Amino acid sequence: MYKYEKEVSVSPEKVFGDLSAELKKYGFAVLSYVDVRDIVRKKFNEDFPYYFILDVCKPEAAKELITKNSDYGLLLPCKVVITGTPERSTISMLRISEVADEHLHEPRENSLTYEEEIIRAIESL
Repeated sequence: MYKYEKEVSVSPEKVFGDLSAELKKYGFAVLSYVDVRDIVRKKFNEDFPYYFILDVCKPEAAKELITKNSDYGLLLPCKVVITGTPERSTISMLRISEVADEHLHEPRENSLTYEEEIIRAIESL
């Protein structure tokens, strides 16, 4: 499966804040984010569902993976997407271990440890 996904009964905005704090506990940082809903509202003056795209990075992980294969840089930072309604959210994450295994021919284990840390942070919500 190319992605991990979880649904929770809280707003995407709350998930964004809670997940950012939880990721910090594992040494990750949200380097940047895109608020697609806000962009669409401003650009097209239309309503749009909540849709956040987060770029998540753990410097130690990036250094280790890129040292093993510079093409890991194409998969980093890790992408996490938060979508939903004011009452419910879906959190999705690209499983770089699957993509690296299939396309970079790198063992899943290279990135699985870091991927599992992000999943634990998501699961804690």
